[in-house]
Amino acid sequence: MGGVFARVFYAMLLAGVLATATWVSFTRFVAGKSLKVPNLTNLTAEEAATVAAERGLEVKVDPAQEGFDDAVAAHRVRSQIPAANTAVKGGQTIRIALSLGPRAVRMPDLTGLSARAAALAVTKAGLKDAAVSTVRLSGPPGVVAQGIAPGSIAPPDSAVDLLVNRGAPDVAWVMPDLIGRDFERVRTAFEERRFRIGGVKSQAYEGATTGTILRQFPLAGSPVTRRDALSFVIAAPEGGG
Repeated sequence: MGGVFARVFYAMLLAGVLATATWVSFTRFVAGKSLKVPNLTNLTAEEAATVAAERGLEVKVDPAQEGFDDAVAAHRVRSQIPAANTAVKGGQTIRIALSLGPRAVRMPDLTGLSARAAALAVTKAGLKDAAVSTVRLSGPPGVVAQGIAPGSIAPPDSAVDLLVNRGAPDVAWVMPDLIGRDFERVRTAFEERRFRIGGVKSQAYEGATTGTILRQFPLAGSPVTRRDALSFVIAAPEGGG
């Protein structure tokens, strides 16, 4: 009988000790001194772990929250949970997310593209077009130089200057004086040389032979290229207008 009583007494004593220990641990946790979470932003994971350990806290990197950040360099803390200055108990884990650095853009090669096509390519790449300058060179038209070299890495929204070739400069001739000449013969001569004939008007002019040139544009002595349209006023038949 005494043995049974002793075992019961021992079990009750053990339960009391466990209950007391649990109560003491809980009391210490509830009444324990609160800690403020340090600001770990811009620290490396190792630096963050050291700073947290000095406060009696732990750090865990959360790979799922990694992301590009224009304000934080790569491999440094961009965010944390709990936030800095939050009151926590000792031993709490701070989850940190690391930065992948600023989002980088690889500059496309715009060589040979028209100014419009190059501007669209720049916008599509996440950049923006800036000044567009033009030159006249003997090569094919299109972009011949760009402010950011092809293949180089640039921050988003970087401005890209363009230099666009408009093609070889036009060859210019001196416009001859055609007043009084037969328009049809002049037309044939110019068209054989691939000049463009533009507007042709008829006007009555006393004493002028029908079909002769009364006025011309460009004027005699002016430079003229094959891009220019040549315009004439010719003498109308008598009684016409």
